[in-house]
Amino acid sequence: MAACRLEVVALAVLLVTAGCSGFGPASDPGDAGPTSSLTPVPVPDDDSRETLAPGLTADGVESPEALANGHAASLDTRSYRLIANRTVRYENGTLREQLLFDLSLGADRTYLVETATAGPEAPVFLGTPPAKAAFWSNGSVYTRRLTRDDETTYTRFRPIDGAGTWQYWARTVPFGGGLASPRGFFETTFSSVPTRVTGRAPESDTVSYRLAGDRATGSLPGVDDPRAVDLAATVTTNGLVRSLTLVYNGTIEGEPVRVRWTIRYENVGNTTVNRPSWTDRALDQEARPNAASKRSAT
Repeated sequence: MAACRLEVVALAVLLVTAGCSGFGPASDPGDAGPTSSLTPVPVPDDDSRETLAPGLTADGVESPEALANGHAASLDTRSYRLIANRTVRYENGTLREQLLFDLSLGADRTYLVETATAGPEAPVFLGTPPAKAAFWSNGSVYTRRLTRDDETTYTRFRPIDGAGTWQYWARTVPFGGGLASPRGFFETTFSSVPTRVTGRAPESDTVSYRLAGDRATGSLPGVDDPRAVDLAATVTTNGLVRSLTLVYNGTIEGEPVRVRWTIRYENVGNTTVNRPSWTDRALDQEARPNAASKRSAT
């Protein structure tokens, strides 16, 4: 995955022609991570082996697999909002690729996605970057609004090979494309970056622990030779990775780069997805299948 362009089925022919005014997707955090509202308090030290969350003790993440499984289980059948952004820049600051992503997913798996791509090596699942799009579906009807080259098109589509389904948006696109998943992403990340618990804070329904890490002992997504790592995360007692900021240096095809991921889950169990007004225009169109060609999701 050295070029972060894993192959997935495109939302193609209907997407490649484009349009004008569109939604405002999740804004670029300006290469700044999510702001945590946690107030650190001492972590219990009477038993450093105490399990704080699946795979997590006061010493840090000791079983990345258990934590990743706990994360997946904590979201099963629940509604939530997922905001995931990835930016890769060359050593001189030039943008190489960027993905902005905002998903609202209902408990019935109705979804609304707003996403955008930019940079010469960005994902091409919306066509040649830059592009932005919105997708809405209730599981029976699939609609999209695509904006490229200052033009906007509205279409209906039928998913092929899973592209465009809620699983595609919740599991594949924001975590690396291809066969990616949040379970695999978090297991790899916490296996490669040793962490320590730096604090905890009670919330309305649970307790969150704040984690930090500053070195890589294994591979990280999209680069060779990861280094200069900075990880900050919050994890609830049931294993939900509520937020993650991961920044690191590495090389892609021999070129030094700086990578920044930000992932945040909000309104878990309290997200409602309404049908946006623009879908009326899309529903006037005849539903067509996605293109048979494949494009990269990341």
